[in-house]
Amino acid sequence: MEYTVTSFSEGRKGGQITVTIDEGRNRHSFTRHLHRQGGALVGLNIDERAIPLNKRYEDELRTAEADLTSAEAALKVLEKKLGVVADVDPSKVDEVNIAAAKAMLESMIEIATAEVATAMSFVNDAEVKLHIVRRELPLMMEFRRF
Repeated sequence: MEYTVTSFSEGRKGGQITVTIDEGRNRHSFTRHLHRQGGALVGLNIDERAIPLNKRYEDELRTAEADLTSAEAALKVLEKKLGVVADVDPSKVDEVNIAAAKAMLESMIEIATAEVATAMSFVNDAEVKLHIVRRELPLMMEFRRF
């Protein structure tokens, strides 16, 4: 993004910069606090879309990861229950009931496995979107005096 530096102050640890973008009625001015990162002066991106889009896709990824964790936990619980049912002594419980419980758990495991796969695809999709936004509209940018 093209910008014009209208004021610049630099200190030992960083500084402050005021920049102007666009011209005429579209002209906007932004002041950013800067900090040193390596040899560069870095501050928040002046593109108005950067902060909300980064936050949006970070939140989306966090939600997708939480959903995946929940689906994986549910699947593990069901698999554990299936193991318990499989180990029941048929002489103590009606075999029909055991078979029904086993069939029901197997069906629930299939559904939970599909939910895990869906959640994984949402996580992958959210990671891709966040990567694109971070590449195209990074939260931080380097400022140079012109």
